[in-house]
Amino acid sequence: MKLTDLFSTTLRKAPADAETASYQWLARGGYIRPSANGDFVTLPLAERSLNKLRARLRYEMETRGGQEIGAYAEIESLAAGDIQSYRDLPKVVFAFERIQKKSHPRLGLFGAAHSPSLDIHVLAASENVLKNYAKSINKMLAGFFDVTKINANQTDCGGYAFITAKGGTPYIRCPQCGYLDTQAFAQRGKKALPAEDALPLEKVATPDAHTIEALANFLDIPKEKTAKAVFMVADEERLVFAILRGDMDMSEAKLMTALGSSVLRPATDQEILDAGAVPGYASPVGIENVLVVVDDLIPNSANLVAGANEAGYHLRNVNYGRDYTAQIVADIALTKTGDACPKCETPLSQVNGVELVGTSPARPLENATFTDENGKGQPIWSASWTLDLGRSLAAVAEKHHDDYGLILPPAVTPYDIHLVWLPGKEINTRGEADDLYMNLTNTGFTVLYDERDARAGEKFTDADLIGCPVRITVGEKALKENCVEIKLRSEKDRALVELDDIANYVVENLE
Repeated sequence: MKLTDLFSTTLRKAPADAETASYQWLARGGYIRPSANGDFVTLPLAERSLNKLRARLRYEMETRGGQEIGAYAEIESLAAGDIQSYRDLPKVVFAFERIQKKSHPRLGLFGAAHSPSLDIHVLAASENVLKNYAKSINKMLAGFFDVTKINANQTDCGGYAFITAKGGTPYIRCPQCGYLDTQAFAQRGKKALPAEDALPLEKVATPDAHTIEALANFLDIPKEKTAKAVFMVADEERLVFAILRGDMDMSEAKLMTALGSSVLRPATDQEILDAGAVPGYASPVGIENVLVVVDDLIPNSANLVAGANEAGYHLRNVNYGRDYTAQIVADIALTKTGDACPKCETPLSQVNGVELVGTSPARPLENATFTDENGKGQPIWSASWTLDLGRSLAAVAEKHHDDYGLILPPAVTPYDIHLVWLPGKEINTRGEADDLYMNLTNTGFTVLYDERDARAGEKFTDADLIGCPVRITVGEKALKENCVEIKLRSEKDRALVELDDIANYVVENLE
C-alpha cells in the first residue's frame, strides 16, 4: 500500500477529549476517528490490524474443532433446532460480531459504544465435558494475549481483564495470590461474629438514629452488630428488602444475580411506607408481602440491632430464623479495599481496568434438550466467551507506545514494514525504492510505502506514529554501499543491511 493511497492521515496533536494513551496514539496514528454520535470509526489501518487478529483467532478456533456461524445468532434457539441426539454433541461454534455497550468516548476504544468481538459457544451433554473445553479455550485466549503482548489477567470467573488506571471499571485484586474480579462481583473472606445465645427482643428508643453510623454511635456498639436494610425494586414490579450487616455495603450486581433480575432501582420512600416499613428505621421483623433477601453472613450473626418499623425506634437482639426468614440467602455484599482475600486472606486492593473477555458460565439451557443414550431427554449444557477485539487493540496501544507514537507487536501491526523513500542527487533512489517495494511484497511481506516527495523528518515522524515494527529507509548514502538503513520501531539504533540480506533480516526481527 502506497501511503498516498491510504485513507487516513496522522495527526500532530491528539483530540482534545482524548484522556487515555490508547485514544491519543490510535487517533494520531490514523487508526481511529471519533464519530458524530459519540462512537468511533475504525479506519483502514485499524481494520487491517483487527482483520489480522480475526484471522489468527479463526485459525485457532478451527484447529479446536470450532465452526464459524453468522453474527447475532441466538445460540439457544440454534441448539434447540439443530441438536437432537447425544451423537450431535459436543459442538463448538464461534462468530465475529459487534457488541454494543454503554459509550464512554473519552476512553477511546475502551469505551466505544460498538466494538468488534469474537463470540465462542460450547454446547455439550454435561458440565464435565464443558470444563475440558474451557481449558482449551482458556489456553487459546492466553496464547492470544501472549502474541499480542497484552498483560491480560484472568479473573476469578474465567474472563480476562486489562488493568490500567484509565480503565473505567473498578476491580478488586489480591497482591499476594493474584485473585482478581470486578468489584461488582468480587468475593471476600467473610468471618462470622462470635457465637451467642439468642436474647429476647427489646424495643429501644433511638431518636435521630436513621443511619447505621448514627445508630452505632448512639447505642455504643460496633457497626457489625447492626442490620442494614436496603429497599430495592426489581423489574419494576417486585419490592425487595435486602439485609446485610451494618459494616457492609450492598452490591447491586450480586443482588440482581440472586434475584435473576435485569433491572434494579432504589425504592422510593412512599413504596417503603406502603410496605409497612419506615425509611431509616426499617426491619424485616413483621414485614409481609415483600421479597426478603439476606446476605449469607446474616444467618450466622446473632443479636443484631435492626429497625422497629417505627420512627425513632430500633429492636435489639434480632435473630434470623427466630424473628424473620428470607426467601433468598446469598452473598450480596460489596467487596472493598482492605477486605480479606477469599483465597489467602491477604488484604485486597482496588484497581481500575477494562474487561477484555467476558464469560457466561456453564449452565443447562432451559429450552434446548437432546436425547441421551437411554432415550431420555436431557438439557444441553452451554458455556460462552466474548473476546472484545476493539478493547484488545486499545490495550495494545495503551501499553506499547513511546513519546513518538505506537510500537505495535508483529501480531497486531497493519503492515510488517514501513518503507521510506528519500530523494537522491546522484542515484535514482526512487527506482531502487520502487523495486524494493515490489520485491518485499512479492516475498510475502506487507508493506506501507511512503513514496511522498516530503521532508525526511516528516516521513520519520509519520512512521513513528503509525508504529510498524520495521522501518526501511532507501537513501542515497546507504545505497552507495549497496545497503538500506533499517530501524526497528522498538529500538533506537539503526543498522545498515545489504540489499540481498533485507528479507532475512526482517524475518528474524518479526519473529
